[in-house]
Amino acid sequence: MNRILIILTLVLLAFAVTAFPQSATQTPSQRIVATVNGEEITQETLNTASQLSQIIQSLFNSHYLFVETLFTTEEGKSFIDRYQRTVLDRLIDNRLLIQQAKALEIPVDESQIDQQVTAQLNQIMQQNQLTLEQIDDILKQRGSSLEEYKADIANSVREQLLVQGLQAFITKDAGVTEDEITAYYNDHQSDYTDDSGTVSPLADVHDQIRDALLRQAKSKLWDDWFAKVKKEAKIEISL
Repeated sequence: MNRILIILTLVLLAFAVTAFPQSATQTPSQRIVATVNGEEITQETLNTASQLSQIIQSLFNSHYLFVETLFTTEEGKSFIDRYQRTVLDRLIDNRLLIQQAKALEIPVDESQIDQQVTAQLNQIMQQNQLTLEQIDDILKQRGSSLEEYKADIANSVREQLLVQGLQAFITKDAGVTEDEITAYYNDHQSDYTDDSGTVSPLADVHDQIRDALLRQAKSKLWDDWFAKVKKEAKIEISL
């Protein structure tokens, strides 16, 4: 029993104690773990994204030894740190994309956001056999509300649509020439040869090759653009 209490204490400390000094009025969840062009990312945002607390809680009863090893060994602590950093890197990338989308005034269809919020709530009600009132009661017990939850969903959907719109805008000029399609076909004819040695004519695989090359072109255009954006960004990490 004492070992269980020790592990529980370690788990709690993992989310409550930081290695950096804080002001007297700053809670652990308010600690700034990164800034992206002056925009702050808090420990609370990182905790929400990583869902580490929920993961540990779900594993504690069924995989106690795993949790114990995770929090009482240097290897385990290093793994947690690495996981948190991976999640933070993704948050930073997403923040950069949202900033760029807003700067370019990428449009978002608000009616589409409303539709997706409604769809997600309906799915939750159907899967859990709950009414909106019951969902609201559950959320209030956790210090939130249905309206706050809907706002969170809407914000998440809005950001997804912004990134999708941004990607479409950045890659709109990607293209593939007929010469490139023909060259690819000639260089990869083995991919279009059946067991009898018959090679599919270019006309039969033309669109397939075009679509594949276009995806590659868009991916390269997007990756090159984002690498430049990230290189020019002012990013400070305090994790």
